[in-house]
Amino acid sequence: MTLFFLIILAIIIYYTLIYGKNHKNILKIDESKKCPNCGNPVEKNFNVCPICKETLKKKCFNCGEIVDASWKYCPYCEANLRKGEEK
Repeated sequence: MTLFFLIILAIIIYYTLIYGKNHKNILKIDESKKCPNCGNPVEKNFNVCPICKETLKKKCFNCGEIVDASWKYCPYCEANLRKGEEK
Protein backbone atom coordinates (compact mmCIF):
# COMPACT_ATOMS: atom_id res chain seq x y z
CA MET A 1 0.00 0.00 0.00
CA THR A 2 2.83 2.38 0.87
CA LEU A 3 4.57 1.55 -2.40
CA PHE A 4 1.39 2.45 -4.30
CA PHE A 5 1.26 5.91 -2.69
CA LEU A 6 4.96 6.49 -3.37
CA ILE A 7 4.45 5.65 -7.05
CA ILE A 8 1.46 8.00 -7.27
CA LEU A 9 3.44 10.73 -5.51
CA ALA A 10 6.37 10.24 -7.91
CA ILE A 11 4.02 10.53 -10.91
CA ILE A 12 2.47 13.73 -9.53
CA ILE A 13 5.89 15.27 -8.91
CA TYR A 14 7.06 14.23 -12.39
CA TYR A 15 4.07 15.86 -14.13
CA THR A 16 4.37 18.97 -11.97
CA LEU A 17 8.02 19.43 -12.90
CA ILE A 18 7.61 18.63 -16.60
CA TYR A 19 4.29 20.28 -17.39
CA GLY A 20 4.29 22.97 -14.71
CA LYS A 21 6.98 24.95 -16.51
CA ASN A 22 5.06 24.94 -19.78
CA HIS A 23 1.89 26.26 -18.15
CA LYS A 24 3.81 29.09 -16.50
CA ASN A 25 5.14 30.19 -19.89
CA ILE A 26 1.66 30.19 -21.39
CA LEU A 27 0.22 32.31 -18.59
CA LYS A 28 3.15 34.71 -18.39
CA ILE A 29 2.69 38.07 -20.09
CA ASP A 30 5.05 38.48 -23.01
CA GLU A 31 7.29 41.22 -21.67
CA SER A 32 9.66 41.08 -24.62
CA LYS A 33 7.33 43.33 -26.64
CA LYS A 34 7.66 46.86 -25.32
CA CYS A 35 6.78 50.27 -26.68
CA PRO A 36 9.87 51.75 -28.37
CA ASN A 37 8.94 55.20 -27.05
CA CYS A 38 8.02 54.72 -23.37
CA GLY A 39 9.03 51.10 -22.66
CA ASN A 40 5.55 50.10 -21.49
CA PRO A 41 4.77 46.39 -22.04
CA VAL A 42 2.35 46.04 -24.96
CA GLU A 43 0.57 43.09 -26.51
CA LYS A 44 1.71 41.98 -29.95
CA ASN A 45 -1.65 42.83 -31.54
CA PHE A 46 -1.76 46.46 -30.30
CA ASN A 47 -1.65 49.11 -33.06
CA VAL A 48 -0.71 51.95 -30.69
CA CYS A 49 0.74 52.13 -27.20
CA PRO A 50 -2.08 52.71 -24.68
CA ILE A 51 0.20 54.93 -22.57
CA CYS A 52 1.92 57.28 -25.03
CA LYS A 53 -0.02 56.60 -28.29
CA GLU A 54 3.16 55.66 -30.17
CA THR A 55 2.33 53.92 -33.47
CA LEU A 56 3.31 50.25 -33.21
CA LYS A 57 1.79 48.91 -36.45
CA LYS A 58 1.20 50.44 -39.87
CA LYS A 59 -0.12 49.37 -43.23
CA CYS A 60 2.37 48.69 -46.03
CA PHE A 61 1.75 51.25 -48.76
CA ASN A 62 2.56 48.68 -51.46
CA CYS A 63 0.65 45.49 -50.49
CA GLY A 64 -1.63 46.70 -47.68
CA GLU A 65 -0.46 44.16 -45.06
CA ILE A 66 -0.18 45.29 -41.43
CA VAL A 67 3.49 45.42 -40.38
CA ASP A 68 5.52 46.54 -37.37
CA ALA A 69 6.17 50.29 -37.51
CA SER A 70 9.88 49.80 -36.73
CA TRP A 71 10.54 47.52 -39.73
CA LYS A 72 12.50 48.90 -42.66
CA TYR A 73 11.16 46.44 -45.27
CA CYS A 74 7.82 44.70 -45.69
CA PRO A 75 8.29 40.92 -45.24
CA TYR A 76 5.37 40.26 -47.61
CA CYS A 77 6.29 42.31 -50.69
CA GLU A 78 9.84 43.53 -49.87
CA ALA A 79 8.86 47.19 -50.26
CA ASN A 80 10.98 49.81 -48.49
CA LEU A 81 8.73 51.01 -45.65
CA ARG A 82 10.93 54.01 -44.89
CA LYS A 83 10.84 55.40 -48.41
CA GLY A 84 11.39 59.13 -48.29
CA GLU A 85 13.10 59.10 -44.89
CA GLU A 86 16.73 60.13 -44.60
CA LYS A 87 19.22 57.27 -44.51
